[in-house]
Amino acid sequence: MYGQFLAKQNKERIESLQNLTQTQGTWFAQNIKLLTLEEVQLTTLHKIFYQVVRGLLKKNQQRHLQIVQPEQTQSVQENVLTLLAEYDDLLREAISLPIYILIWQISSLEKLANCAEVVDDVLDVLEWYFIHQDELIETFDEEDLDHEVIIDLYKDAIEEQDANAQFELGEYYIANDGTPFLPKKSIKWFELAASRGNADAQYALGNFYFEGIVVQENYNRAFTLYEAAAEQGHPDAANNLADMYFNGEGVPENMVLAKKWFDFAAKQGVAEAMFTLGIIYEQGLGVDIDGEQAFICYKKSAEAGYVEAQYRLGGIYSEGRLEQPRDVNRGLYWYEKAAEQYHVDAFYDLGFIWSQGLTGIRNIEKGIHWFKQAALQGDSEAKLQLGHIYNKGEGIVRNIKEAIKWYGLAADAGIEEAAILLHELKGV
Repeated sequence: MYGQFLAKQNKERIESLQNLTQTQGTWFAQNIKLLTLEEVQLTTLHKIFYQVVRGLLKKNQQRHLQIVQPEQTQSVQENVLTLLAEYDDLLREAISLPIYILIWQISSLEKLANCAEVVDDVLDVLEWYFIHQDELIETFDEEDLDHEVIIDLYKDAIEEQDANAQFELGEYYIANDGTPFLPKKSIKWFELAASRGNADAQYALGNFYFEGIVVQENYNRAFTLYEAAAEQGHPDAANNLADMYFNGEGVPENMVLAKKWFDFAAKQGVAEAMFTLGIIYEQGLGVDIDGEQAFICYKKSAEAGYVEAQYRLGGIYSEGRLEQPRDVNRGLYWYEKAAEQYHVDAFYDLGFIWSQGLTGIRNIEKGIHWFKQAALQGDSEAKLQLGHIYNKGEGIVRNIKEAIKWYGLAADAGIEEAAILLHELKGV
């Protein structure tokens, strides 16, 4: 299905480029139609890139073209790879990083499969060459990329039709460590890998469709992909599949199937699944209410690092819920764990515990610190509490100016009590 979509899109892009090359490139105007054939020859692609690289070198450093001349004994691929290697420094100053890598990837191919996917990449290069080559680009150092690894991945993905390599290519294009963020390309490679049964690709692609990233949001497609990956034992896909049953997203709500998949994911170490099982047991969703089991699930999730479970556990200990004795110090510990992951409600509760001395030790300065952390994240109640602290002056010197500031911010956030107190202070 996706292959047909890509082929149709390629055809439309080729037609657009044909119009452009009529005026900007005689060789391309005569030869770009070769891409419209059902079976594109690898030699055709090598010829295209040879002309692109020669054109870039001629434009930027014409004198260097006299050094390398294509020999009749060399293949077209050898010629383009020679140019790429010989003038690497010059080309890295003339080509944007994603296009530079694509040229290396496609020029290095020795066999051609997945024609539509490769033509899509060729068209990216040609569109850049004819439309964006005169724009300023950010130059990059050789140490900024490991293109040999990416070339090998590309070759395996195309020549060997290796689903794992196709998935890794998809991952490469959505990485955030300086490599290109090109989610459309991620989808292309995830689709190819998913169609070959790669569970990681099915899960990743499911996330794209569930969130509506680049593609149109499609819960039915996401569900199908999550289910396919979950049935292969993918823990995170199982958790997401369970979520869809739990929330009735794309499928009717089904607590039995939700719990089945949450149980599976939890046993595989998915902390979010452990947390949701805690909710199921605490609220009796499809099961009998079981406070002890809910607590066990929350604790496992919190210990596994899930921030919502850490915050929930802080509240359980602080309030003495789910058959646990009240222990504010333990609650404080888990609130601090959640705060380390920037949980805004944990900021507020830490401010309240310290400012009220609920552990037996009152520390106004710590209370102010945590309330400010919450306030800076937009918590209006924290702004109100800061107004109270500065207004009352308990444990610190009373500061009307600061009280007015925080009451004003709380009032702006819609808290009526803050507006009344602000009016009273300004009338003093």
